[in-house]
Amino acid sequence: MDYKKKIYILLAVGIFFLSLSGILIKIATAPPLITAFYRMFLTVLLLSPYFFFKHRSKLRYFLDYRPIVVGFLLAVHFILWISSIQYTDISNSVIFVAMQPLFTIILEYLFAREDLKEGAVIGIIMALIGSSIISIGDFYQLGDKLFGNFLALSAALFASSYLFIGRGVRKKLDYFPYLYILYSYAALFLGIGVYFFDLSFSGYGLNNYLIFLALAVGPTLIGHSILNFAVRYLSTSIVSLSILGEPIITTFLAWLLLNEAVRLTTIFGGAFILGGIYLASVYNNHQKRKQSKLKSS
Repeated sequence: MDYKKKIYILLAVGIFFLSLSGILIKIATAPPLITAFYRMFLTVLLLSPYFFFKHRSKLRYFLDYRPIVVGFLLAVHFILWISSIQYTDISNSVIFVAMQPLFTIILEYLFAREDLKEGAVIGIIMALIGSSIISIGDFYQLGDKLFGNFLALSAALFASSYLFIGRGVRKKLDYFPYLYILYSYAALFLGIGVYFFDLSFSGYGLNNYLIFLALAVGPTLIGHSILNFAVRYLSTSIVSLSILGEPIITTFLAWLLLNEAVRLTTIFGGAFILGGIYLASVYNNHQKRKQSKLKSS
């Protein structure tokens, strides 16, 4: 087997681990804020030995205000997304939170003066149509699933915000120390939230703590690490397409393992949303490569 085929297999493994996130969150019985805190806290705990062994010189970036802001946005993203799974179907939640690339394109247009090309506009319109289809299907549960859908959509907005604002810091830092600092501040803010809302840090049972550890190791460490490794060897469009497999796999696992029904409105609406995300993301990446070539020539 050649090296590139191995990368494709590794990428598939990474997407699978990412897809476990929604399932693990659904079966956790701890409050969403506790689940979010321990996911980040345990991730930081596991990464700390390597960070202090290899990247101690990067500690000064903890004093930069931008990682603090980005860490806060990441913390809010986790709270909103984990909370959304408590109110709506896993399939709806993962589809709506997958709209993050569309929000990133809009933020780039509004604040970075990057053009909004035709392909991106069509993709955004497709996603809006898909969102409407899913929302119509959930309308009969107005106070329940629509609220969960809104939380997941808000989580996507905060995810795109922390990625957009963090671009300046990422140019100065290698990926690992950047993530470590970001996760550290997210854990700190989540811990403050736990204290502020007078929740206990303990007493959630062995099963929940095993779920927290699984979230830290599987989707966070293994899943995201593989994605960032694969993007060095594969085109951005291929990685973007593969990430769209996450909501599909998660929906299938929710049906298989948790017996969660998938409505036709979710299938059709999800197809519009995922198609729109792919179209907008690939077209946007293509335009960026084209512009960079023109600048370098």
